[in-house]
Amino acid sequence: MPANADPPPFTSAPLHAVVADLVDESGVSQRDLVSRVGLSKDQLSRTLKGSRHMSLEEAATILHEAGLPARGTLTLALFDRQDLATDWARSGLGGFLEMMVAALPDALAAEIGETSDRVDPRWGTQAARFVAQRIAHHIHDLIEREQRLGDFSPGRTA
Repeated sequence: MPANADPPPFTSAPLHAVVADLVDESGVSQRDLVSRVGLSKDQLSRTLKGSRHMSLEEAATILHEAGLPARGTLTLALFDRQDLATDWARSGLGGFLEMMVAALPDALAAEIGETSDRVDPRWGTQAARFVAQRIAHHIHDLIEREQRLGDFSPGRTA
């Protein structure tokens, strides 16, 4: 998808298929999930196969109980990025996205306040790029510090 193109509003993959793939990837068995999500074994099985309706709340509960960052993962899946939903669910990015999505409305309200009508939707892509660049810079700084500290030895002078 080109950087300036609008993302599709909803996933082209059925929600049950995305959740089922993620549950499979998590390594948590359906048997273990049954007691955690409040569904019978049959209900959970039918839900993941798509023969029983799955609400977003159920999807979030299932993913959470499978040890996955539910909101971040569902956000990616709903924007047709199942590839990232699976990969990021196994890394810090899924949890980061979940925390950012949860914190962003309050942060925007606090910073923008009454001027929210002045926000141009086209700024979203550049804002995302800016956030990604700042995070990449921060990670690079952390790696450099860790490498320098790896050479550190108390009592040794430079």
